[in-house]
Amino acid sequence: MTFLYFACTDCKIFIEIGSRWAAWSLDANGVVKRGEQISAEAVLSAEQYWSPPKEESSGWLYNQVLPSVLAFLETHKEHRILFGTQDEVVARTDDELFDWMEVGHLLQPLPRYYAEVLGFTSWEQVLDRIAQEGNEPWWMTDWDDWPKKAKKKFDECVLAKNDS
Repeated sequence: MTFLYFACTDCKIFIEIGSRWAAWSLDANGVVKRGEQISAEAVLSAEQYWSPPKEESSGWLYNQVLPSVLAFLETHKEHRILFGTQDEVVARTDDELFDWMEVGHLLQPLPRYYAEVLGFTSWEQVLDRIAQEGNEPWWMTDWDDWPKKAKKKFDECVLAKNDS
């Protein structure tokens, strides 16, 4: 499955938007176009997207996806928001991805999340959290120095937070 996102390029924050549902109810209906800027108002007015059939299989849309997307759009509606796959609208390389933060229901925490949302101030806190969850993120694999790059981004975020 191809995941689809809204990405605020002003804040470098992105969110998964219920990929198959969004493809069918937004993309196929011309409300959004892949790789292009969206109109938050057009998405907020797209009744079909916000009203999936009330079935057992759509509970995740009503309970997880749509509330988080609504909060994202309300927060970022005055910003530049793009629609598409991660490669199309967030980052073309893994190194670029470290500048971004994912939010929402399908969250895969990146270093910024640990500093900015969870308020962690040490890398040890990040490592402890990852160990507790038992789900090591892709960027902890020793490929292309990802763990070092992730720690560097985390440290930059903590420093920036302390300076403000």
